[in-house]
Amino acid sequence: MPTPSKVLASLLFLTLSFYANAEDSLIDHYTIYSTCVDEQAPTNNNIVHGCAELASDSAKKEITLLYRTIYKYISASSSDDALKFEKTQQAWIAYRDSHCELSGSYIGSPMYSYCPMMLNISRAIELRELAGYQ
Repeated sequence: MPTPSKVLASLLFLTLSFYANAEDSLIDHYTIYSTCVDEQAPTNNNIVHGCAELASDSAKKEITLLYRTIYKYISASSSDDALKFEKTQQAWIAYRDSHCELSGSYIGSPMYSYCPMMLNISRAIELRELAGYQ
């Protein structure tokens, strides 16, 4: 069974093949949101919702791509670790959905889209780190 350091080293190698130039290839989801809001001024709840959805969709696409890449690599080494990774992602989705539902209920309607956007961007960054992209 490969050691964790060998798995991480292999993930780093996988990273290099996945992104030829990581710094130039990584999407800045925060910029997608802020540019959208700036272009739609004056800002209101509908603008926040639409721009948050745009940035969130971008982050979710990256999450899916990173998840599949990491899962494929991990499952080749350890089915147990792949299952842990899968359960971790499922738990994260449940957390995101519950947390953002509460945020929307107590903070206000813009949080129904802004909160998932922020958590999706955060998760994309976490997966980049796991894959060694940052």
